[in-house]
Amino acid sequence: MLAMLRFGAARRAACRPLTFPHRRLESTARGQISEDSHTMRRRLLYQMRKRGILETDLLLSSFAARHLADLPRADLDDLDALLANVDWDIFHWASGKTAPPPEIAHMPVFQKLRDHAARRGASIVRMPDLPTE
Repeated sequence: MLAMLRFGAARRAACRPLTFPHRRLESTARGQISEDSHTMRRRLLYQMRKRGILETDLLLSSFAARHLADLPRADLDDLDALLANVDWDIFHWASGKTAPPPEIAHMPVFQKLRDHAARRGASIVRMPDLPTE
């Protein structure tokens, strides 16, 4: 019985959420926690490379390699909202196969993505290399 209690305590301790001291988090006016821009860019880069559908991965990862470092914070927030959508929807909206919802169509970052998708067919596309730090 004592061994079971010790195991349960060890298991609960192992399941505690981890804290990441290297992340600088800022509190917003609504009480939500937001990331600093550097951390957000890194997370978005990962999310744009690892979507799960090759076509969307290639489109978004090549867009990230070309534009992510230069996007202002408002565009990063819009891009984060855009990435919350289904992969095939993002791909079809960006390639012009279907019309995006109005809230997506009016995002400046979506216009850049659509322009990028229109130029993408001009060359052979492969997943860009990750930047080294």
